[in-house]
Amino acid sequence: MQVRVPAHERTVHPDLARAARLGAHRFGPSPAADAVARRQAAAEPVPEALHHALLAELAGHGWQALRGAAEHLLDRPRETDIAEVIERGSVPELTSRLPELQLRFHVGHTTDLRLEPGRLVASHRPLLGGFPNPAESLFTAAIHAVLLGACAGRRPAVTVRFADGSALVDDQPGERSLTARGRVEGWTLDLATPQETAASPVFAVRDMIAADPARRWRLAGAAVRSGVSTRSLQRTLAQQGTGFRVLVTGTRLDIARGLVRRTDLGLAEIAAACGFTDHAHLTRCFTTRHGLAPSAMRGRAREHGE
Repeated sequence: MQVRVPAHERTVHPDLARAARLGAHRFGPSPAADAVARRQAAAEPVPEALHHALLAELAGHGWQALRGAAEHLLDRPRETDIAEVIERGSVPELTSRLPELQLRFHVGHTTDLRLEPGRLVASHRPLLGGFPNPAESLFTAAIHAVLLGACAGRRPAVTVRFADGSALVDDQPGERSLTARGRVEGWTLDLATPQETAASPVFAVRDMIAADPARRWRLAGAAVRSGVSTRSLQRTLAQQGTGFRVLVTGTRLDIARGLVRRTDLGLAEIAAACGFTDHAHLTRCFTTRHGLAPSAMRGRAREHGE
């Protein structure tokens, strides 16, 4: 049963309002963003109607504007519940916790999520009142994309599905403005390459490692958890051009990269959390993979406000 709550009686979580405001200001003067800034400076709640006007402005600048605004949710990740999920780097955990996190940010709508090999499939539906407007849905899709990318250590490919049967693919050229788009049915966030999608054990093993990167991972133990023989898992990984130790180290480094860029944890803490012997071991492996020492990458991220 749906309970209708007038939109004028609802307000927006301050972190969502801040992210949209900062995103809109990238494109020049914005009356809606200025109004949000004034209310937040006075510690006043932001009405949902004002937030919707701001999202409509962002949609007018296109998908990348919405995604850029969503990235501001990670500006201060240690101050929110998002931090602990990202730091763990587990896509299954993020998927299971997203509904709970969403309810803390917005009570008007929710998403139904389905985790498939290599991708996350979402549908957007009302929780209070009518269907979310298109800009609201698109912003939610952008938030999911940003959170999933931060958790997995790589940017997902996004396909947004509209009720009229059309689709928006974020890595393909398309219309700059999205204001004419109709209702959004859902979206798919794809983390896997075509080869990984065809061979889901690779993605499953990566998620297994990401759920507990500090564990002393062994091929035999991972095979038992995957329900296959050691030889079978080894052969599957080899067919995909990788090996178990390469997968373990790569997954740990992807998680470490996110922690370096998005948190203020010390290198010794990150090394321990990600399964490296010490911060020197982490620094050597990190520099080899990313071409920058962890401290240099952190400094660059802060310099550019990332």
